[in-house]
Amino acid sequence: MRASLLFQILLSICIAACAPTTRKQPRQRLPSPELPAADAGAAPPSAGQEAPATPRQELVEVRVLVVAFEGSQAARPDVKRTKQQALERAQMIARMAKSGDKFAELVRKYSDRPGASEDFGLFRLRPAQPGAFGKEVADAALATAPGSISDPIETPQGYFVLERRADPPAGPQRISAKHILISYKGAEHAMPGVTRSEQEARTLAEQIATSAKQPDADWSKLAQNTDEPGSKETGGDLGAFQRGQMVAAFERVAFALAVGEVSQVVQTPFGFHVIQRYQ
Repeated sequence: MRASLLFQILLSICIAACAPTTRKQPRQRLPSPELPAADAGAAPPSAGQEAPATPRQELVEVRVLVVAFEGSQAARPDVKRTKQQALERAQMIARMAKSGDKFAELVRKYSDRPGASEDFGLFRLRPAQPGAFGKEVADAALATAPGSISDPIETPQGYFVLERRADPPAGPQRISAKHILISYKGAEHAMPGVTRSEQEARTLAEQIATSAKQPDADWSKLAQNTDEPGSKETGGDLGAFQRGQMVAAFERVAFALAVGEVSQVVQTPFGFHVIQRYQ
């Protein structure tokens, strides 16, 4: 929740409270699951003991560059290079990428895949469901370390060169949540007119969080404590949002909640939040 984006969300909520218009959903950004970190303190398997299986990455993000050759599935009618020439071209491009050339620019200049100049070859692949690029590409993506460039991969569509990017984060990519903001004087983005101290704000937020976790909690009533402009009428509803749209501390907690769960108190530059995920 960058400051400017949260301000836009708060402003839209304020407008929604004054007129019966439909809430405009936040601008979407490219989502992203990482493999669970290995337990550095775990003892290695003893002799004869089978090592635990490494979890298969659910989703990997790559840039894809395709070098087609005459007769390959991705070849346009004007592609006349032979299979050997295509391999040599793909090898040259891979060397350029490994030497520091920006892969997105290489995709734009050299990829034979339709649409590459618009999307710069950016894709997310599910190795369990290889999709249009096929198993060879999905397996190569898994075998390539994040931040690295693959060697050319032969497929019926031509030779692929991949740049594997950081793995998308695990868990849901889009949720809906509401929150109660308790701001305080001196917060980096304190709400106007707030005079309570940081300790007073924390105490109030903790009381609200405790009440919100009760089976008979009335969220609408608790939301009357919020300092977010226009949020009393909407119950602090932020609507649906994706990863990368909220400030890090807020996002980390919100996306870890189960549907219906209420968070502990979360501190951000705006103050203290109590969050409930509802979808």
